[in-house]
Amino acid sequence: MADSQDEVIERLALGLSVTYSGLARVCLALPVPIALATGPGVSNLEAIPAVRRIMEVLRDQPMPEEQHGNLYSVCAYWLAAMDVFTVLVAAEFHAARAMSIEACLMMADGCLLDIAGWAASQDG
Repeated sequence: MADSQDEVIERLALGLSVTYSGLARVCLALPVPIALATGPGVSNLEAIPAVRRIMEVLRDQPMPEEQHGNLYSVCAYWLAAMDVFTVLVAAEFHAARAMSIEACLMMADGCLLDIAGWAASQDG
């Protein structure tokens, strides 16, 4: 049986939250740590501007270009997923939108794993 629209929306919201939490952990492990609000009380009104800000200050991070690209990609994919999620919830539900969000989160999570591995290797 196919998931109901509410179940899909709930699963996607969880995915957005999990990816954001991973981004917050990685940002704390950067050469110049960036603290993002975390926890159950964090709203989109806090998270979206924070992720946008990461993209603005990214060049100040002393790390290889590949890792700049990975972090930039995580932020861009997460923001794209959030934008489509907003449309999915506010407008007519469409499976293609849900799949687009899933694709963005998969890409973000892949880049997140790469940068997390790099950050862990820097600990000495």
